[in-house]
Amino acid sequence: MTEGVIIRFQHNSGKIQGDDGKTYDFNRKAIAQGSVENATPGRRVRFEPEGERARNVVLLGEVVSLAKTAPASAPAPQPQQPAASQPTPAKTPATGQASAAPYRFLNPYNFVRTLEVRNPKSAPLLGRCAPPPHDRYVGLTGRITCRLTATTPIFVSDSEDVAKEAVNGKEHRSHHFFRDPEGNVAIPGTSLRGAVRAIFEAATNSCFAHFAGKKRLSYHLLPELALQLAPAQIRKTDDRWELELLPGTTPITPNQRPPGHQYAAWVHVYDPIQRSRTVAQAPNTPYAQRKKLSLAGYQHGERCQAIIEPMRHPRRNFDFWNVVQLAKPDQSAPKPVGNQRLVNGYLCITNQNIENKHDERLFFTTQNLKPVELPKEVREKYEELLADYQERHADEVKKRTHPERPAGREPAFSRFLLERTRRDEPRLRDGDLVYAMLEEKSRGTYTVKFIVPVSVPRVGFERKIGELLYPPALAKCTEYERLCPACRTFGWVWGDDDPDQPRPELDKPTAYAGRVRFSHAVLTQDAGVFDATLAILSTPKPTTYRFYLRPRNSKPQDGLDDQKVDYDNEGQILRGRKVYRHHGDRLNLQEYQIVNGVKSDQNRTVRNVQKAGSVFEFTVDFENLAPVELGALLWSLRLEGWHHRIGYAKPLGFGSAQIEVRTVSLLDLEVRYASLTGKNDGWSDYTSACQEWMDAFKDAMATRYGKPFERLENIRDVRALLADTPPLPVHYPRPTRRPQAEGKQYEWFVGNKRGGQTSRPRLALPLAEDDRAGLPLIDKDGNIVNG
Repeated sequence: MTEGVIIRFQHNSGKIQGDDGKTYDFNRKAIAQGSVENATPGRRVRFEPEGERARNVVLLGEVVSLAKTAPASAPAPQPQQPAASQPTPAKTPATGQASAAPYRFLNPYNFVRTLEVRNPKSAPLLGRCAPPPHDRYVGLTGRITCRLTATTPIFVSDSEDVAKEAVNGKEHRSHHFFRDPEGNVAIPGTSLRGAVRAIFEAATNSCFAHFAGKKRLSYHLLPELALQLAPAQIRKTDDRWELELLPGTTPITPNQRPPGHQYAAWVHVYDPIQRSRTVAQAPNTPYAQRKKLSLAGYQHGERCQAIIEPMRHPRRNFDFWNVVQLAKPDQSAPKPVGNQRLVNGYLCITNQNIENKHDERLFFTTQNLKPVELPKEVREKYEELLADYQERHADEVKKRTHPERPAGREPAFSRFLLERTRRDEPRLRDGDLVYAMLEEKSRGTYTVKFIVPVSVPRVGFERKIGELLYPPALAKCTEYERLCPACRTFGWVWGDDDPDQPRPELDKPTAYAGRVRFSHAVLTQDAGVFDATLAILSTPKPTTYRFYLRPRNSKPQDGLDDQKVDYDNEGQILRGRKVYRHHGDRLNLQEYQIVNGVKSDQNRTVRNVQKAGSVFEFTVDFENLAPVELGALLWSLRLEGWHHRIGYAKPLGFGSAQIEVRTVSLLDLEVRYASLTGKNDGWSDYTSACQEWMDAFKDAMATRYGKPFERLENIRDVRALLADTPPLPVHYPRPTRRPQAEGKQYEWFVGNKRGGQTSRPRLALPLAEDDRAGLPLIDKDGNIVNG
């Protein structure tokens, strides 16, 4: 993509003066974003050059004087983005001053803050109460007609019209735009309902209806702490659970790495997928020349005999026991020679689950150690951890025919991800092998802090997500008599993410039908379509706590240690409701289209994407609404002219739309049923009352929450994210200005949280209303990159 200025546009065709000094032809069909009425001389544009023509033209917000535009023959200006042939951008340590202002960008999402009630007795319909009945009319009933105009490309998938294509032995999917039963291009009512409800919930400070509050997130245990884990086996006798400790030949030293040989012996089984630097640097050492063993005929957890020998790692300088030979318990025991030993132990097989893995482990001990009690709380957290692991990888596991084996350059999945996956199946059993973090209770006796399935694991936080929700009263509605405004208006179904939570008594209502119904939004003005193979959309990463959490009583701060900003810090709370910001003229084909157009099982092709300027029309039927509720609904539809976010690829900039309320009609049932002639059907136009209802809602919010509506934190955040074209480019954090074909977004987060003696950036996402200066590019070493 490059940029330039329109220098002429007449009769639906024109010319662009590119910043590269060349002139490009284009016509109205080449305009991918923006209204053709705005294709005026002086308008800045972004486009894709193709010979002498410009494709996928994006009309930008900036208009310049043509007198300042260089002629085609003028020397080419400096490109906005560094070309591949240019020198590598300079890097500056995050703690020092950059030599030049670095390129900055905005994260695609931020959060809308929640509110604390100041006057709980005011505006009770904005609090929790019982909903009105459905068997009689006690409120306002009518219909709202709306027009929706796409302000960036919009795509809503038809789930039944999915084409599958084999690409490099994997499945790539192509989706088409939704069509209604009559075959019309349309946005389904469920998509509209979801988008409007999200705004309604944020604006009315309603409950978090879709929120796994009982879930416990996990984090990667630091490698230096992972060295303190002791191998163990689960022992269950009747109702008593214990750990049999298996620390090899080395005494256990809690809170320290092993003072002698590592606790578990190494079993050389695999050729690493990623070439071993240790073997390459020291090919003649005993370590590099170790014999590889076959585990054919052996199972994970199986008891066996082993000949072990002491070994030293030549590059990292630690000692471990290397398994030379294995034998079944009923086979003749091998005879050790020299400094070898014969031991009995248990094979711990987790599969070749990382690229540089070459060894499995043997758990054994030569010491006489007492069993350690395994408390119920520790067992429950272990089960939660395994469920979290399995949930994280479920979709990827399903794509593999043999997930227990490597696939080309991709490692296998860990064994524990593939077994005991049913929700009702216990994940911890007698005989299981685990690693335990211990604390010394008295000399030679220990307590268990936690257990994990692998030697470099994830570990669950102490606090569950729901414990960070603030105010706590915003938890999901669970009682019919106490429903929030959104649940009363859009509907509610009892449910709890805790399977042990008892169901309500049979005489208690467990659902309430919503009082609003959205029709499909049918296309009425077609601005054109295009196809695109999109960049990979990643799953949410809530353990990125510098982005998802904030201090309860202050603004997010940069530079703080992990322990001060993670889920276990008592001062941290959830930031609020996640919202993908409106991109506007910042929408960039470079950001939403996959690099080099490469299709894979990780990305999707979308077909018949509706261009910006496409217009849809729909209706909203409502019944039994109080004036303040109707005002909240109308405000959530109109949204002050700001932009709703609808459909697919919102992080990439798709799905912005403005909704215009065209008419509001009320139905007078008394008049309707009193008429015998049918001439008066009871419908009356009340469009002129819209502002009155919205003002009633705003006044009620101001009274209940103690500030003028426009100054409420949630409204300020919604405005910041959805009102205008942002001041900076919008994309996920990454180390380079241009997207990379191989991804590498994770390197930004690795670099941002690096610790050690040199403190790295540790940048926190600012609050939505403060998020104007953006974030810098950061490489994996924590250096700010001057793009």
